[in-house]
Amino acid sequence: MINNGPRIPALVFLALALATGAVSAQSRRVIRITAERFSFTPSQVVIETGEEVELRLKSDDTAHGFRIVGGGVSVTIPKRGHQELSVLFRPAMAGRYSFECTRMCGAGHNFMRGVLIVRDPRTDAAARP
Repeated sequence: MINNGPRIPALVFLALALATGAVSAQSRRVIRITAERFSFTPSQVVIETGEEVELRLKSDDTAHGFRIVGGGVSVTIPKRGHQELSVLFRPAMAGRYSFECTRMCGAGHNFMRGVLIVRDPRTDAAARP
C-alpha cells in the first residue's frame, strides 16, 4: 500500500475552495462615485480591460440616474440618506466609456457626465474608439 500523506476530506476541500473564492471577490477594486447636481465625483476613472471593479454609487442630494454608455449598466442612484448602490463592471475592450445621469435633475442635467478610461495592460495606453 502506498501512503500519499494525509487526505483532506472533501468537505474541508470545499470549504477551502469557497473561502478562496470569497477572498477573490473581496479583493476587487472598489471605486466610489458621488452624484450631486450637476456632476459626478470623480468624473474620470481609469481601469484595465478584464478588471472587474465595484462601483459604489451614492447621491449627495436627489435621486440620479447612472448609465455607462455601451457598458450594459443603467441604474438609479437613491437620494441622499439612503444606502450606496453597488454595481459590478468588467470591460472586455479598451476604450472610453462615458457615463451620464439619465434622470432629469435640474437645469444642469445635460452636463452631468463622466468617463471610464479602459486601458489594455498589454499596451498600457487607452484605445481610441
